[in-house]
Amino acid sequence: MEQIELNLGVPIDESKLDPNPMVNLNGYGPEGKRCKHCKHLFAWKYAGTYYKCGQRQNTNGAATYQRVNWKAYSKFIER
Repeated sequence: MEQIELNLGVPIDESKLDPNPMVNLNGYGPEGKRCKHCKHLFAWKYAGTYYKCGQRQNTNGAATYQRVNWKAYSKFIER
């Protein structure tokens, strides 16, 4: 199937393309650092291990899971 690309004339904000919502809100942190190095990351254990960021609002659901391999954001604090 051929993919059709639409050009709506709307500029794309490159900063909004990162999968880490904290990067989209606050900007990138130190180069080469990941969320797994951050002091704000903690594990939530319930039928498995799920990671959350202490700087994000916790919805007690999958919407606020934080991936450990995401790039660090500007409020990064080294462990």
